[in-house]
Amino acid sequence: MEIELKYLIDKDEVIEQIFQDPYLSKIKDKNSDEEIEMHAVYFDTEDRKLYREGMAFRVRKEGNKLVATLKWNGSSEEGMHKREEINVPVDDEEKLKTPDIHIFDQSEMCQVLSQVVGKRKLIPLMDIYFKRRQMRLDTGKSISELSVDQGQIVCNGKVAPISELEIELYSGEEDDMKALGDDMAEKYGLIAENTSKFKRGLDLM
Repeated sequence: MEIELKYLIDKDEVIEQIFQDPYLSKIKDKNSDEEIEMHAVYFDTEDRKLYREGMAFRVRKEGNKLVATLKWNGSSEEGMHKREEINVPVDDEEKLKTPDIHIFDQSEMCQVLSQVVGKRKLIPLMDIYFKRRQMRLDTGKSISELSVDQGQIVCNGKVAPISELEIELYSGEEDDMKALGDDMAEKYGLIAENTSKFKRGLDLM
């Protein structure tokens, strides 16, 4: 299960302040600072069958890597997002244009996905381009990854900006991760975001 907090950032100067925060500098993995260019393509059937079944399917280029992701059973409240998730490495950039649900053959969800899609064709719905700046954090009670995404969502000829902070729990106590997020939000005036990038793209349609 993926568990993460999302916050909107409305001032660019806040980003550098976050990455220079004394407490975060104290608890971060010194070798984890990284910037990655991302390009994600989300797919669905023409009648949005996956979305109507609470599922999201994307293929994302992460630097030099390609990863296919299936998400389902999502919920969000006060910036806390929880959903089931499968990630599978992909070795063919053509999958950014023509996805294959059999990428997930090793999971029981592949059969569910096949039943949902049926004979429908999957088509690209949106492109999401952003740069991710990230670092790994260890509070002693939880290990998480803090990242800032800046870029844009492109869907149906329309564009929406991205400027958000995410804290994703890797292991440990969820309440501890939430306390870290609450502290960052209060310190830097961050706004809890309940809408995913994917849903924001659908809203453009």
